[in-house]
Amino acid sequence: MLDPRPSRIAWLGPCGFALMLSLGCGPAQPDDPIDWDSARGGLLLDAGVLEGRFETRIASMLDGTSRITHHVRTPDEVLEVLLPEGTEAPPYDSFVRLPGDRLDDGRWEAEELAVLAYPPQPLIDPDSRLPRRIGLVSVFWNEGTGLGNAQAEESMFTGTRSTNVYYDENSYGIEIMAGKTFGPYMIDDPGGCNVDFISNQADQALLEHGHDPSDFRQMMYHFPGGLGCGFAGLASIGSPDNPARNSWYSGSFGCTTRNQELGHNYGMGHSHAYSCPPTPDGMDHNLYEDCEHIEYGHPYDPMGNGCGHMNVVQKTYMGWIEGCNVVTATTNGVFNLLPTEWPCNGTQALLFPAYDGRYYHLEYRNGEGQFLAGSGVLINIAPQVQGFGPTGYVLDELGSLGNGYLHEGDSFTDPMNAVTFNILEEHDSHVVIELVFPDGGDGLDPTCRDGGAPIEDSGAIGTLECTGAVHPPDDTPPSVAITYPADGDWIAPGSDFDIVVDATDDTAVIEVQLYLDGEPFNVLTEPPWEWPVTNIPAGTYEFGVVARDARHWTPSDAVTINVGEAPPADTGADESTGAGVETEGDTDGADGSTGGDSSGAVEPAGCACNQGGSDRSGGYGFGLMILGLLWLRRRND
Repeated sequence: MLDPRPSRIAWLGPCGFALMLSLGCGPAQPDDPIDWDSARGGLLLDAGVLEGRFETRIASMLDGTSRITHHVRTPDEVLEVLLPEGTEAPPYDSFVRLPGDRLDDGRWEAEELAVLAYPPQPLIDPDSRLPRRIGLVSVFWNEGTGLGNAQAEESMFTGTRSTNVYYDENSYGIEIMAGKTFGPYMIDDPGGCNVDFISNQADQALLEHGHDPSDFRQMMYHFPGGLGCGFAGLASIGSPDNPARNSWYSGSFGCTTRNQELGHNYGMGHSHAYSCPPTPDGMDHNLYEDCEHIEYGHPYDPMGNGCGHMNVVQKTYMGWIEGCNVVTATTNGVFNLLPTEWPCNGTQALLFPAYDGRYYHLEYRNGEGQFLAGSGVLINIAPQVQGFGPTGYVLDELGSLGNGYLHEGDSFTDPMNAVTFNILEEHDSHVVIELVFPDGGDGLDPTCRDGGAPIEDSGAIGTLECTGAVHPPDDTPPSVAITYPADGDWIAPGSDFDIVVDATDDTAVIEVQLYLDGEPFNVLTEPPWEWPVTNIPAGTYEFGVVARDARHWTPSDAVTINVGEAPPADTGADESTGAGVETEGDTDGADGSTGGDSSGAVEPAGCACNQGGSDRSGGYGFGLMILGLLWLRRRND
């Protein structure tokens, strides 16, 4: 990870200062093995060779299908590539070399593929995964309109059914989605479904308004429909610990679409369904011959076509359930199965062999949480999850209501009579499942995903230890205070010191932003929350900070410092903070749009030395006038 701390603050005269930042090139990635400046030029036309970063994209097509394409990103452009038949696509962000030719339609036809460098694989403990820093920018062109900023922010971060809350609840607090929303901004007409043109234009608009896209690990680009894209969402495919960067939204930004495309960034595939003719006793269908494949068929999972919790195959892949949350059985037994909505120590995915070499993955949903999608036992069939994007199916049209859910008293037998299970009991806290194999099975004890053994509880295999409720959303704002310097301090001209901040939160402080003279400066994304200052000139300065967690922000109290010779103690020092904070309200967004950045509220005006642009909504519009905060105005001697 790039060091987010700035170097010394260099004071530049009577109108403010500039932060000299130690920034890397492009989006921050740990131990990035490729330096574009030293790479061998991207597209080498004379040599008939394409070199660059590889990515695979998946489009969720409006006709119910999906489309997979491969691309190589060079310093100058992004090319779709056609791989030789049978070539396995390398991981996202691999640096590759592809001899071949450019076709008349602009695509690159590769003769072969060689991986020159694999992407970094950061070691991340899934129990303390770093926050997902995501930027969302809305764009439009001509006379159109973009996704409103307030709607975007509520959908992504602050709302009770936001993507932030969705992933937090689904992952039991492992995943924290944090970031900012920008726009809507006007860009040039792309003239068709050119998503790379759209993202490049959006990034340029961000830079022009004083924001750096490389502050975010992932970027989301929303644009109006009508370009003939044929998809609601498109995303590059990465992995949980090395997510792909980009996703695109063609006029769609509902719960299913946005959560699915981010899921693709983490390597999740679609959650399919087998739609099978109902039978009175179990299922006697050959899944490949009698049941219809439905690409987005899972009705309760955003990787399919719903917005309930993700199924247990996806949760296992993401590392949200592990150890004895996932139990495999090959011998007769009675098992406790716990709700997938609750954080639990017991079994939430019960696996046993299917007739065709795959495994059944049973899950129980008790219907609790912000993302309701029915209740009962669901049957998924998939390979055992081995650390790649799963290809799981839910068995649809089962149960008394034909909605896939099975309940107490229901049973299921697989097509070749390889196994039967019976639901003996159903409670809010768990269900009790009986597995019956021909001849009793292979006699082996059930095993946890990590190789351990589940314990027995209440006469069945698997502990009943659970929290008894869904993981709660983050409803507590952070606390923040400037601890040095203190309000009213006198400091000698030319001094060096650190602005030191104490910021805490019950979940996680995502970032702390320094303000001075009404202008936002460098954002720190990890402690220590300190800004070094050097050679400060005489004057009076007011500053403050804003701390954010994933859903809330909190401003500190204002701090005024005096730089100069302190007056005699008996004369008293003028500690006025200079009320009368001016405001500058950009009620319209950039280029005549009707949006703004982040909350879209008005922030205080100050010295017109805004670093990187003149847009003061800047993702930091916090309504300081409304809050009555008298900060960030500097009075010069």
